[in-house]
Amino acid sequence: MKSEEIFTEALEYEKKIRDLYLSAVEKIDDKRGKDLFKALADDEQSHVDFLEYSLDKLKNKDDVDISRLESNIPSVGKLDRNIEKMKDRIPRHMLGDVKRVLNSALNLEIETSRFYKESCDNAEEGLIKEILKKFHEIEERHVEVVRVELDFSSNNGHWFNFMEIDLEHG
Repeated sequence: MKSEEIFTEALEYEKKIRDLYLSAVEKIDDKRGKDLFKALADDEQSHVDFLEYSLDKLKNKDDVDISRLESNIPSVGKLDRNIEKMKDRIPRHMLGDVKRVLNSALNLEIETSRFYKESCDNAEEGLIKEILKKFHEIEERHVEVVRVELDFSSNNGHWFNFMEIDLEHG
């Protein structure tokens, strides 16, 4: 698949998930939930902007500046270091449709991440492969953030995709 085709398909994924997050901002009645979905929507919008910029550059046979591809979502390593702090701030009972939106978001983030991984695996070495690899890393961060939020909003005994163990009660 040509670079322009990959970026065009990626643009569809990014717009779909951005729109989900924007609709959640309107529906959710919990301030923390609104802030989370707004931050994720803003991050996805920056991906849309980068892809549109890249498509324009590719059409004009210009170089794409990969340094323009950024994310404000923390890395998984940083999430690991901040788990305890985050744990205290994530309410056990979020209001509105947060869990439903998080479930949908998780599915879309996983699908988007898988798209970037497969595209990267099939791309030739060079700038396009680097861009796809960076997108995959960013989307993996989104998957983990959404999973953490979903685990706590569901109050299902999981934390960061692992079952919590109550040492006091065996």
